[in-house]
Amino acid sequence: MKMHAVEIVNLLIVLSLLAIMKQRRDVVTLLIILFFYGMLHFAFAALALTSNESKNLLIVMHQEGGGILAKLSTLLLLASVFFVLCWHAFNAYLIIKRNEKKIILYVLLVMAALLCGYLFNIRQSDGLQLKNVASIEAMFAFLLIGFIGLLGSNPLNIEIIYKWFLVGLFILFVADGIAFYEIFWHHSWAGTLESSGAMVYRASSILFNPNLFAFWASFVYLGCAYGMQAYNGHQKIMLLGMILASIAIYLSGARSAGYLLLGVLSIPAILIRKRMNWYSLIVFPLTMLTIYFGIKWFVMQNFQNDNGWHEIILLGDRFAATPQYLISYIAIKFSNLFGVPVGVPVGVLAGVPAEISLSIEGRFVGDGRDSGWLVLYQDVGLVGTVAMLWMCTMSFWWAVRGYMATHSVSSVYALMILCYCLMTGIVMRIQIFPVWLFISVFLTPCLVLWSREVDSKLILPGMKCAH
Repeated sequence: MKMHAVEIVNLLIVLSLLAIMKQRRDVVTLLIILFFYGMLHFAFAALALTSNESKNLLIVMHQEGGGILAKLSTLLLLASVFFVLCWHAFNAYLIIKRNEKKIILYVLLVMAALLCGYLFNIRQSDGLQLKNVASIEAMFAFLLIGFIGLLGSNPLNIEIIYKWFLVGLFILFVADGIAFYEIFWHHSWAGTLESSGAMVYRASSILFNPNLFAFWASFVYLGCAYGMQAYNGHQKIMLLGMILASIAIYLSGARSAGYLLLGVLSIPAILIRKRMNWYSLIVFPLTMLTIYFGIKWFVMQNFQNDNGWHEIILLGDRFAATPQYLISYIAIKFSNLFGVPVGVPVGVLAGVPAEISLSIEGRFVGDGRDSGWLVLYQDVGLVGTVAMLWMCTMSFWWAVRGYMATHSVSSVYALMILCYCLMTGIVMRIQIFPVWLFISVFLTPCLVLWSREVDSKLILPGMKCAH
């Protein structure tokens, strides 16, 4: 199986989305097309699972990345959508308000600062640095024109969005099936040999990478959780989406994404004053526990051949052991740093497996570090990083201000999405495609919401807000 052969799938996906874009060119549809292409961009790699040498082939694909056909088709779609969004933004700019123009100015200043930071810290013949900075600039560019275009667009057509949602739900169902196949029959390229001698397989499904698969599933979960709160008539289908997204995160074995999601899900549970505000927080861990104990207590007790099921159990063991290992790692580092014993419960300092230490330190140490924030600092220096932090601080203030003004479900979930994006940058490179594209698409309606929910005057903490 040759790389250029399977990449034809990518080209067909692009042509299909361009055909849809020819029929509907509104801003909402364009943003949905970007999101759908982001999740289908690496779908061609799933064809490698049909090969007898699937694992080796996937490893080669991962090392070499997409070929010229996939890259050209990606550029074709992104350029086409960007051009049409620019047209919408140009028409909308004439009618937007003064405070909305201030937001545009803020984004442009940050983009300029990132470029200056890159020029001050440019490394000769370092193509990866240029690619990283270009990705962040592209993220802000799509966010900016999407924001302006959405300000001048018509009200959302819920029926059309719901049809897209059903298609996405079907894709998620298929993705879960592919992920299960990868784990059960040991076709996953991403695996970890633990100190115990057990081989842990992690699913990538249609996203080509387990962490990316979990990141995408987390966004789907957040969208479904919002839909359950905001649209009473579609609660059952939203619940199904949350369950399918939880299954995807479990099979990916992405512990960072899972615990980050669990952390931000506490935000609506605290802030939303509705009877169903705990559902989004409960469904995720309950689904994972059901998978784990359902297989361990029912399937493996009734089927003598546990080959495949055992690998799925190992994923649950990893999730369960993570908090203890993390506490142990921090306690040991603290003890080594200050040379004093750390008062923790007996058994916590029993030791941290080598693969856990490697996983944690690999995000923050070395040239191949995974932390998007550290990579950003390495690429754009202090000037660009300060500008980025300033934009994040402003966005967080807008999000808090929006909640204080309205206490709406939308303002709570916009705050939650922002928090998830910011924390993802700690453990994952936001510079890789399609992570930056997902962030741009999801933050665009949030930015519109923050600009509309309150007027240009600052609402300070403690002031009376409307409900």
